[in-house]
Amino acid sequence: MKIKNLLFLLIFLLPFVTYAQEKSGYYINWDMNHAETSVKPSIPISNEEAKTINCYYVEFDNDNRLVSVKYYFSGQPSNHSNFGAFELVREYHSDYVIEKYKNTEGKWVENSSKIHEKKYYLNSDGYWIKKENYHNGKLLPEGVAFSKVTRNEKNEMATEIQFSAQGDTIPDGNGFKIVHFLYNKDGLTLYRQNRDEKGKIINGSQGYATVIFQFDQNGMFFEEQFLDENNDLFLHPRFDLAKINWRAFNKYGKPSRIYYMDGLGYPHEKRAYGVIEYRLNMTRESITYYDRYGERTTDGNGVGKSIYNYDTNGKYLGKTDFDLENKLIE
Repeated sequence: MKIKNLLFLLIFLLPFVTYAQEKSGYYINWDMNHAETSVKPSIPISNEEAKTINCYYVEFDNDNRLVSVKYYFSGQPSNHSNFGAFELVREYHSDYVIEKYKNTEGKWVENSSKIHEKKYYLNSDGYWIKKENYHNGKLLPEGVAFSKVTRNEKNEMATEIQFSAQGDTIPDGNGFKIVHFLYNKDGLTLYRQNRDEKGKIINGSQGYATVIFQFDQNGMFFEEQFLDENNDLFLHPRFDLAKINWRAFNKYGKPSRIYYMDGLGYPHEKRAYGVIEYRLNMTRESITYYDRYGERTTDGNGVGKSIYNYDTNGKYLGKTDFDLENKLIE
């Protein structure tokens, strides 16, 4: 027990984002730890699979610190990763960490959020508590320029507030000004929640107070739902649903079915589920909608089926939509 406790203590004290789930290599996800206490890539794949399957090459140094993440689309270097560049690079200093980005030509570039560099300031235990986003050497002029977080006794992120370059608060995508978090034992988010200054759960600007998440052991979504301040299901004003459930995952963590529920938790009246198909490289190829009886139906915009389009470099080009008669929707 003493050796086990010592190993746990050593892992816990490593600074910022520090240890790999296994080792450097190719993974479907480059980080599944939402608490941002360590980097945990998930779903490792072989070098042979990496020639076809979209993936990330995650590299750690001799101190088990993340130093680089590279994205490959159908086996080729691509600038269209989830961080908006080919490579993410981290540099470690005594009380801060720098993150920068490269394109496939090896040049330093901005990411998809117009950020050239992120600077993470660390607390005494080595975990970031303030993050600054820079564009051309200055704080990002539009959008989130910096964020501040508090951490709990496990050094997991407990709250987060986003700010503009002028210091104004910027709510998150749910309209929450101060986001409160809770995690499971794997560091995966259980909820994002809106509370007032006294800690009372209150509805945000979109009418709900909590977003509940469920993830599998690989960090893949399998459920999301919206709750109001009374803990009741809430029909999202933009999505016209209160609960989403993903099912039938393949070996690469991709679900083939997605189910939609209304404010009462019943299958959605207009569309109950969607059937998803994938290409060989695991990009989503299409989604087709069905009602609760298994008959073809449409979403709220009259779309019965969508085809997802990418160019040869992995850039997402948008969807091509069709109605129930498979006619193109302009």
